[in-house]
Parts: sequence; C-alpha cells; structure tokens
Amino acid sequence: MTNDYGDNHDYDDNYDAPTSPPRGKAGRRRSTTPQPKSGPASEKVEKEPEPDVFADVGEFVEHWLAPVLAGKLLGGGRGRTWCRQWWRHREVSVRLHALWRGWEGARRSEEPLAMSSWWVQHTDPHLRALCDGEAGPMWRCTPEAHVDIPAYPTIPVPAGWFDADHNDEQPPADGGRGPDFRTITARTAGDAA
Repeated sequence: MTNDYGDNHDYDDNYDAPTSPPRGKAGRRRSTTPQPKSGPASEKVEKEPEPDVFADVGEFVEHWLAPVLAGKLLGGGRGRTWCRQWWRHREVSVRLHALWRGWEGARRSEEPLAMSSWWVQHTDPHLRALCDGEAGPMWRCTPEAHVDIPAYPTIPVPAGWFDADHNDEQPPADGGRGPDFRTITARTAGDAA
C-alpha cells in the first residue's frame, strides 16, 4: 500500500518525508535522515549536525579558499607569497585546518555575523602570517616553486618537566618578567649624581 508520499514506507507523523539526497558544494551527498517537524516549544528535539561541505582541509583550500583569495604574490622573501605545495609546510597545514573547521562552523551558525567574524577575526590574521614573504612559513617559496624550510631546533624536554609537582628549578623571583628597567635607570642616574 502506498502512503501520502508515494512510496511504501510507513512514516511517523513527526517526520517529513525524505527528499532526494542533497549534494554539498563539493558534490558529496548529504544526509537523508528524516528531520523532525517542529513541535511545541516545550519539546526540545536535538537536530542532527549538518554534515561538512568539504571532506578535508585540502578539498576546502583547493575548491573554496584558493579560488576566493586574490592578490599580488611576489615570494622569495618579498611581499606576500604562496606555495602551491602548501600542505608540505606544517604551520600552513595546521592553520588552514583550523580555518576550515572554523568556516564549517560559521557556515552552520545561525548567527548572522558568524562568517564575517570568521574572516575578520581568524582568516585575515592567519593569512597575513602565512603569506608574509619575509617572515611567514612559506617565505622562501614562490607560487611556482616549493622550498623546504627547517623547523626550529629543539632538544627533548626532560621527563616530568610539565608535571604539577616538578620542583627541580624554582621560578625566578620576578615571576619570569625580567628586570624592571625603570628602577635600573633611576638607580644609575642617581648613582651618577
């Protein structure tokens, strides 16, 4: 027996019939789980989270961020730069991953200024740091060529260094702020008089 929706499924009255699977901007099928109809205000129905538009940060950068960005790129230690192999730079990958997750969250948000905030408070500062041709992580690259940049040198952290009861070294008496140059200058000037 067919129902009001033209198929043989027995739908609960609290659900809309599923439609054909919607596709995201990247072409993947979105969830077709029937969504509850809005009920009385006293009933709180948990909405299933909307799926991401992009499967990963690479898809986000390639299909959305890079096409949206525009600007003069110089590279080689000057102006703004970009590396076609951006994923080979850890800092770039980590920051762009954070931007992708933030973009997905802003897109889902019901806050009208969420996407604007994503641009102004997150994307613009990250891109200034990433694309800085003098000090950014891609400073030696050009849009045509990738150049590996070594990580900062480190030595292993001693075992237990970050434990709460670590007392091998006492913190400096000044709390790590360093000398107060105002008092040093005042004493030096007073000593000279």
